[in-house]
Amino acid sequence: MYHIILNPVAGRGRTIYHLPVLTKLLKEHNLSCEAHMTSAGMLDGYNIAKKICTTKECSGIIAVGGDGTLQEVVAGMVDSFPHGEKIPMPLGILPAGSGNDFVMTLGGGKSTALANYKKKIEHLAQRFIGSITTKQTRTIDIITANDLAFLNIGNMGLDARVVATAMTQKSKDKGNAYIAAVYKSITQHKNIPLQIEADGDDYSGDFTLVAVCNGQYYGGGLRIAPTANLFDGKITLCMISGVSRPKAMALFPTIMTEQHTKLKIVKIIDCEHVRITLPENETLCLDGNLYPREGVIDFKVLPQVLDVFV
Repeated sequence: MYHIILNPVAGRGRTIYHLPVLTKLLKEHNLSCEAHMTSAGMLDGYNIAKKICTTKECSGIIAVGGDGTLQEVVAGMVDSFPHGEKIPMPLGILPAGSGNDFVMTLGGGKSTALANYKKKIEHLAQRFIGSITTKQTRTIDIITANDLAFLNIGNMGLDARVVATAMTQKSKDKGNAYIAAVYKSITQHKNIPLQIEADGDDYSGDFTLVAVCNGQYYGGGLRIAPTANLFDGKITLCMISGVSRPKAMALFPTIMTEQHTKLKIVKIIDCEHVRITLPENETLCLDGNLYPREGVIDFKVLPQVLDVFV
């Protein structure tokens, strides 16, 4: 039995059109399925995934939505079993959100992923079913933040504030919500003091933003961590030192063109364990989901724990 977890509001409501196409194809291939809809509740996808893993027959979970939907589903799967052990059922990803950043890394880059998004729902679903019937999977790493798992990128600072702003901009700016939110957030920018320890080394200071990366892309295709690898058992930590508002305005174009890695204020390292102390009134962003947090956050990599259909 395959369990479909679908977020009906992801992708501005377009995800719902994937369900009849997907279920029809599964049945044509003699694959039984059951659909589950998330609500607007916090961690609803998490609770659904955990219930499936612990109480139902499950050949695999298929997540239909964006990066936020994936994060909740994966967190529920991870918490259904002892952390660090291989999850016994695979995850299928049918990207249908606004950004779909995780699959840009998984699928071979931004241009390839975007080309696939533009195909008709029927074509995308057909390719997806093909990966299931031929059992094309890859085993990837997952990162936890104080035991809450995520697939792609955890971030704090300016980019987390941008995500919060973008949520209010989507209805007005449509596909340009993230870019509009960047410039609005920069006008209110302030650096944040962070205590950062990575594999025992201290990097504490004032930062514009910090990204804890498994994947390479966020924010609808910004390649913040070009060297991040889903299969290497490592966290890629990107730290951008504190800058003024004018310099922050100049920073984002360099990220858009992947030139930020050449800047002196940018440091990127690979590690296995990151400990960050987050001050009050700051927000942790995990794959586009906002979690109010303060105090110590431990980031750990769980190597090779999840099979993903590709």
